[in-house]
Amino acid sequence: MDRECKATLSSFLSVEPCVNVRRSVPLSTLTSIGIGGNAACVLMPRDGGCMIRLLDRLVRGNAPFRVIGNGTNLVAPDAGYDGILVQTAGIDRISVSGNVLIAGAGAPLGRVIRRAMESGLSGLEELYGIPGTVGGALYMNAGAYGKSVSDRLRYATVYCPGSGEVTVRTPASLSFGYRTGAIMKDGLIVLSAAFTLTPAEPSRIAEKMGAILDQRKATQPLTLPSAGSVFRRPSPDRPVGKLIADAGCSGLTEGGAAVSDLHAGFIVNTGGASEADVRRLIERVKEKVSDAFGVELVPEIEFLSELGAYGA
Repeated sequence: MDRECKATLSSFLSVEPCVNVRRSVPLSTLTSIGIGGNAACVLMPRDGGCMIRLLDRLVRGNAPFRVIGNGTNLVAPDAGYDGILVQTAGIDRISVSGNVLIAGAGAPLGRVIRRAMESGLSGLEELYGIPGTVGGALYMNAGAYGKSVSDRLRYATVYCPGSGEVTVRTPASLSFGYRTGAIMKDGLIVLSAAFTLTPAEPSRIAEKMGAILDQRKATQPLTLPSAGSVFRRPSPDRPVGKLIADAGCSGLTEGGAAVSDLHAGFIVNTGGASEADVRRLIERVKEKVSDAFGVELVPEIEFLSELGAYGA
């Protein structure tokens, strides 16, 4: 982090005590796969208003930063990260009005779905068990069992680093697709989201949530650290895990990283895995699938070292 960036940061924090500051934070504690060196500085705004003021100051000061949620789809660099990470954990307020649920970007998706169930609102159950936050889910249009988070989206409030504007965007204006959309492509930062849900009996919603979670436990390596599904489906009717398994990749290892025997679409950290291990294993899987089926797999997970920083 250069001197100008540090000065910008210090001047902001001196007048904004609503930001929790952590320095030299192991990235392994900020990502679900448990990999990475130290992050120079992690900032955690305690509410949405503080988040906006922080983003304004960072953008005006040309300070390099990235926004992260639970780090569930992210592999961090072994060498660490010298820029600023803004973590959304404090922006997690959830409210319900009628059949509309509004959640902050940092609200864990599981807690949002449980709150919907308690309020007798259905529509998000298929996403139960996805470990990310609302912001992260919208960023990549997360989905499961034929449903995507954008299916029930009413609107999202986003921050545009380019203009410094806060706008309310409808699903149509966010161009959602399979694991993508304008939030990802245009570098928008989610502040909150509203979902239109359907009234239903809480007991029936809970029953469906339980069945979904049981299915996940039976078919996914939830007991080991991972970054979730590694690759995008090459086509809607071709499960990527089966494709990888049929290419003979189940159980492949590189250092502490391994292709899961339970679900070949996952790479798990069996202990001491590095970013380099994951990268090498991804390349081996891509090569074997290409040789066996002529299919070029595209990674769904992201590497922090490859993501451009806002303000840079």
